[in-house]
Amino acid sequence: MRGERLRKRAARIDRSYTRIAAATSLAAFLAYIVAQALPLASAVPAAITAVIATQASFHQATKGAFIQVTGALVGAAVALGIVSVVGSGAVTILLLVALCFVVARLLHVASPDESPLVATALAVTVILVIGTNLTTELAVERFAGIVIGAIFAVLASYVASPTKATRNLEDKADDVQERLGQLLERIAVELRTDPGPETVRAWFDEAVDLRNQVLGLAAALEDLKMNRRWSIRVTTSDLHAVQAEVDACQIMSTRALSLASDLRRASTSNTDGSGALPPAALSPLADLIAATAANLATDDPTRTIGKTAAHQAVREAERTAQIALIGGIVSHMEQINQAKVDEEEAGPLPR
Repeated sequence: MRGERLRKRAARIDRSYTRIAAATSLAAFLAYIVAQALPLASAVPAAITAVIATQASFHQATKGAFIQVTGALVGAAVALGIVSVVGSGAVTILLLVALCFVVARLLHVASPDESPLVATALAVTVILVIGTNLTTELAVERFAGIVIGAIFAVLASYVASPTKATRNLEDKADDVQERLGQLLERIAVELRTDPGPETVRAWFDEAVDLRNQVLGLAAALEDLKMNRRWSIRVTTSDLHAVQAEVDACQIMSTRALSLASDLRRASTSNTDGSGALPPAALSPLADLIAATAANLATDDPTRTIGKTAAHQAVREAERTAQIALIGGIVSHMEQINQAKVDEEEAGPLPR
């Protein structure tokens, strides 16, 4: 299930590709124009910094801008010192790039895994600052250009990144689907042991709670749609993707609640067993429910799951009065599975 959540996060980043591309291009254009118009700013470093620092999320862009400005400050100061001693050339580049890796670790601006990437960003900025024929005046101009580029990168990332409300809705929908999968897994395991009323009641209570959460998600989504005109960051593609997730959650949670309700009624049947599930059908039904839970956690859901278990369970039901009950449970699992497939196929709107 964790792999499925990570895959969805990657899909959200991919969904923002067009917005990031447009925002990065615009940020570089504006940074170049502004820097060119100012007397003490270099336009090329401004444009390059805008491209490097623009990210898919506002948090990452802020961090990237800080790295760029830090690199510009450190690079300008150290470069002037090195140039005054050894002069400009390949040796200066060697020393400054090595220094960037040291600074990335000493300033704790990244985790150990991220440090090489941070050092690379710092090195690019330092090379931009020193350029060729470094002087104090040129260093100031290039530093000013980098600051301008970092500012436009942060602004562009803010406009291009999804809103917090959109991210929260998608994260909560993912959490609901994960909990639904866990509930089905638990039902599949405990159903094999002919559970008592208390166990089944716990299934039902959890299914009710999940259904209530989904109703809250649907209300929040409608509120987001109504107020969309107040934020240019909420796009049609975002709403389409969130709608697909919420729709899937509504179908899954409704069917899971119906499943728990059917099992609850069966567990509180008459003492003569006329309303209970036939023992021979428990294991096939458990297999079907387990297959559905596994399908929720996969990156590539299938349209049909557990057909053998479904047919076996129905055959056992035909010998009793519970054909309608078991047929309903089989239908619940098929609808949950189909909702997962439909969510995957919906995807973002075409650009």
